[in-house]
Amino acid sequence: MDSKSKKLTVTLRQEFSFYANDEVLNTILKNIAAGGVTIAAFTITKINMRNVNFVRFVVGPDNSNSSKANLVAQDVLRSLGIHYDQEKVIQLIGNPGTPGILGETLQTLFQHVVVFATYTGVNSFILNVSDIQTALRLLKKNNIIG
Repeated sequence: MDSKSKKLTVTLRQEFSFYANDEVLNTILKNIAAGGVTIAAFTITKINMRNVNFVRFVVGPDNSNSSKANLVAQDVLRSLGIHYDQEKVIQLIGNPGTPGILGETLQTLFQHVVVFATYTGVNSFILNVSDIQTALRLLKKNNIIG
């Protein structure tokens, strides 16, 4: 693969993470949709047999951070009494299905930053890392981002 085809575009986004059972999660997703907001990327993991999910998601358009969408998500979570964390994450936009790009990205980062989570969105993947600036510098140095 030549370097031009593997370069990805970077956008910084807001990730929301929280715990919820299936019923509450369903209400959260319905209420976010009712606010006119889409889920751009997500991961949901069932953490035990008592119906508890650990959820991470990014809201808004597929390729840009949206203050309005973030406010809708905050309002929905608060209205339901959900304790949530909100933090900045890296969205790499391009073709995450390019063979080897995820592995190359993670190999570039693993020795220098902690990768807490990675998950896919539409033509992108999300990285939740311990040090965004170091991660961006490394990804640029290794020709993964432009």
